[in-house]
Amino acid sequence: MPNATPPRPKISLPRLSMRKIACFVATADAGTVSAAAKQLSMSQARLSETLIDLERDIGMDLFVRHKARGVTLTHSGQQLLAEARDLIRHAEAFESLARQPNADLTGSIAIGSFPTLLPFVGPPLVAGFHSLHPGIDLHFVENSQTELERALLEGSIEVAILYDADLTSGIDKRILFESTPYVLLSKDHHLAQSADPIALAELAEEPLILMEAMPGKPDFVFSYAGVTPRPIHRTTNFELVRSLVARNVGYAVLVQRPVTNVTYEGLPLVMRPLADKIPPLRVILAWSTAVHLHQRVQALLNYGEKLFSRTLPYPEGEK
Repeated sequence: MPNATPPRPKISLPRLSMRKIACFVATADAGTVSAAAKQLSMSQARLSETLIDLERDIGMDLFVRHKARGVTLTHSGQQLLAEARDLIRHAEAFESLARQPNADLTGSIAIGSFPTLLPFVGPPLVAGFHSLHPGIDLHFVENSQTELERALLEGSIEVAILYDADLTSGIDKRILFESTPYVLLSKDHHLAQSADPIALAELAEEPLILMEAMPGKPDFVFSYAGVTPRPIHRTTNFELVRSLVARNVGYAVLVQRPVTNVTYEGLPLVMRPLADKIPPLRVILAWSTAVHLHQRVQALLNYGEKLFSRTLPYPEGEK
């Protein structure tokens, strides 16, 4: 007897509309019904009615309304938000493919970034990508590596510029380039004029200006070298680290390399290579494997990978 054709899965009509779900996501992002209504070009009363209809459809409250203080997500709302974002992205991708398969991409992309990376990676990425896709707006969210990974998994950002260091499971990546840690010294430091690479053991007893926004553990470079540093100041401000070093308050170990060796105050700095065998840090574009990537995000990933395979954001020798 010939094999019977398996029955197709039964399709039922969903009760929820994409319009209502989009209103839910917009209100969650805006924090107030009035701000979301303005963004969606709706009246505040109409948006409020739409949200109430959605809550009635699903049988649960999504927001807690605060008089004169906007809205906050309920626990149920928090659980549904990532799925709602993904549904909207799927709908946008379907609409784009169905209506304009060969047209320029439009919309916006939320990009998270490690704070010290953004000034180096963001400008060339934005300028070049915008010239190819002027209909796509890129906006950035700066935060720590841990918070950006959480935002990717929750769907509040679509892609992030990160270091490839202890990534959470469920995150995929494309490598942009590699950066090598180095020692930053004042011109008056006793090792500043040395032509040889500097071993961290030579600096072990000296005060360190610690950049706490480093990926993973702040002392990961010292761990590789087997050295215990002596931090005298801790900060997440890249230029403050450089300024304190220039005044000979201490030394620093950094990854990003500005083209100029001068601080905001006009004081000179000296960058010296490390003698220790520290592996380079890979800079990546990362995204959640659980979230559908819209065509415009795929275009950004492709462009970023191609861009930094040709041009590095640091002086030659960093790769």
